[in-house]
Amino acid sequence: MSARTPARRRVTMSPEDRREAILQAGTEVFSTTGFARATMAEVARAGGIAQGTIYLYFESKEHLLAAVWERYVEGILEIADRVLAGDGSRWSTLDELWAALLDHAVRNAELHRTVYGSANAKALELCKDINRRVIDRIGDFVADGVPDGTFAPDAPTAFRIVYHGVDGLLDELIATGAEIDVADLTKQTQDLTRRTLSPRP
Repeated sequence: MSARTPARRRVTMSPEDRREAILQAGTEVFSTTGFARATMAEVARAGGIAQGTIYLYFESKEHLLAAVWERYVEGILEIADRVLAGDGSRWSTLDELWAALLDHAVRNAELHRTVYGSANAKALELCKDINRRVIDRIGDFVADGVPDGTFAPDAPTAFRIVYHGVDGLLDELIATGAEIDVADLTKQTQDLTRRTLSPRP
């Protein structure tokens, strides 16, 4: 009697997990292959999901890109909320926040170029809205550190200037395809933040 080959067990995923797998695969493929060259078949392979299944969740590659972008920009807010909820000092929290935000942006540079290059008004407005909410949260965090002398009285406004300046520089570097040394950019941003927000003697 010959041994029977065991049947392969099918991995079942919930609809939520399957959608998340598609989004992760889309982020990976769009960021490495580029949106124009990417195919839904490639996304399916990256996510280990049948290509037909993707169309149950997203009508087209464009719809998938919109969902991937929404996930990316909402990630900015999630990072801010997570880091600001930590128990480190105010300065170490800002250092950690910059490191996490810049890493998130640079890791998704190709996705950023794809969306900004398409001039999709809805996508750009979503990014602006998230940025406003992130700046408001960090501004409140900085304002809370003014009474105890951690930050200068004008620090909340000063932080907004720094944030917009760094955000603008990052947009320019990503849009032009410049090589970004994220460690150096993070260090310079952290140093600028300390110089700008510290109380003056």
